[in-house]
Parts: sequence; structure tokens; C-alpha cells
Amino acid sequence: MAWELLAMWAIVIVAVTWFVRDERRLKADARLAKAARYYAHAPKYAFAARTVPQPAAPKPRSGSLLRNDRAYFDTLISKRASR
Repeated sequence: MAWELLAMWAIVIVAVTWFVRDERRLKADARLAKAARYYAHAPKYAFAARTVPQPAAPKPRSGSLLRNDRAYFDTLISKRASR
């Protein structure tokens, strides 16, 4: 009698597991088909034609260092030389 109950529960667990696995597979297949349909028509959508503008290159510095920048670097160099 106990083995019959165990066998019934085993059959129920296997059937439920099988059902859940198949349902997940069906949903995944449907999502894949939907994605494939969007991919096939991608050039028709506006987002496919958009391009990201490239930032402009920084302009080269034409002048020399400012007075306070020059003073900072002079003190930095003098401190390193004294070590």
C-alpha cells in the first residue's frame, strides 16, 4: 500500500514538472519568434536609422600656462629637486 502511494506521488511530481517545463519552453519560443519578427523589420523602424553624434575634438591650447599654474609647477619641481 505504501509503495502505491509513493508511486502515485512520483507520477504526479513527474507530470507537474513536465508540464511546467513545456510551458516555459513554449513561452521562450514565443518570445524568440516575436524577437525574430522585430529583427526582420528593424530597418523600417526609426531607431535603426539613428546615429550617435561624435563629440568634437578638443581644441589645442594656443597660449602658455597661466601665472598661477606656472607657480604651482615651479614649487612642485623645486620640492622634488630638494628630496
